[in-house]
Amino acid sequence: MSSEVMTVTGPVKSDQLGFTLIHEHVYLDLMRDTWDGRGYLNDPEIAEIELKRYKDAGGVTLVDQTSGGLTENDQDLLFDAELNHLKHANAVRDVAQKTGLNIVLGCGWYRESYYEPRLWRMKTEQIAEEMVRDLTEGIDGTDVRAGIIGEIGAHFNWLSAIEERVLRAAARAQLKTGVGLTTHATRGPQGLEQLDVLQQEGVDPRRVAIGHSGGFPIHRYHEEIAKRGAYITFDRMGNLKNANEFDANRTLNLIKMVIDAGYIKNLLLSHDVCYRADYDIYGGSGYDYLSIHGLSLLSSKIGLTEEQFHTIMVDNPRRLMTGED
Repeated sequence: MSSEVMTVTGPVKSDQLGFTLIHEHVYLDLMRDTWDGRGYLNDPEIAEIELKRYKDAGGVTLVDQTSGGLTENDQDLLFDAELNHLKHANAVRDVAQKTGLNIVLGCGWYRESYYEPRLWRMKTEQIAEEMVRDLTEGIDGTDVRAGIIGEIGAHFNWLSAIEERVLRAAARAQLKTGVGLTTHATRGPQGLEQLDVLQQEGVDPRRVAIGHSGGFPIHRYHEEIAKRGAYITFDRMGNLKNANEFDANRTLNLIKMVIDAGYIKNLLLSHDVCYRADYDIYGGSGYDYLSIHGLSLLSSKIGLTEEQFHTIMVDNPRRLMTGED
């Protein structure tokens, strides 16, 4: 348990984290999935504009879960004013300094199709040691330290052998450093399999957030995650801005079911900005949708109170990252 969280600009006391988006991306490369460039966030000018909007809307902290494999090509296009090459971690720190946001950067590896070939030759403990180094010394040879482990992924709805090894490595790094751990588990119930592995390694589920839980719209799945003590993450909330009535109502009803079942302290909301279309300037939700519209929307649709919204957007992310009550 720690009263501080490491951001890209240094440690921040837990009571200064404020309104927190737990699952976002500043720069990332999803070109292996989206060849047309929709999943290629590599423009520092746009990033600064979008992040300032979040700051101006009351945002304080943003967790950037751009883990290994998601930064492959952005480094070729991220430069400073003198056209000097910028490493990913340094570029994130630069935009944090310009906007005044607390940005917590993740570490580890995304999912198998994004892995570097060397991972197949590495032992679990070696992969864990790299994550610990990212958390205690700096990422990719920089002095920018990660503050959370994640996002650690699974391919579709199962864990491959190499993904299990990486997840076990993440668990061991979590036990050594005490930081929060987040996963990528979308469109299937693989979050429970991820929790199985993490618990086998001795990780406290209360320090784990299962990413993209809302992408598998089954309440029983969400309830099983929460029963174990882990966090359920509805991290594509920005989709509500342009969603059809059925999808919007289903998402809101699932959130209400989690709350009505008594698991509000296991609930996290975010946008997962990962496509250009997610940016506000392209008609998406941006990073500021929840800070501007979240309370009024959830209050009118499912009766959420201001105190409950504070629990979800302030208290829960802080507890995940620090282990505090």
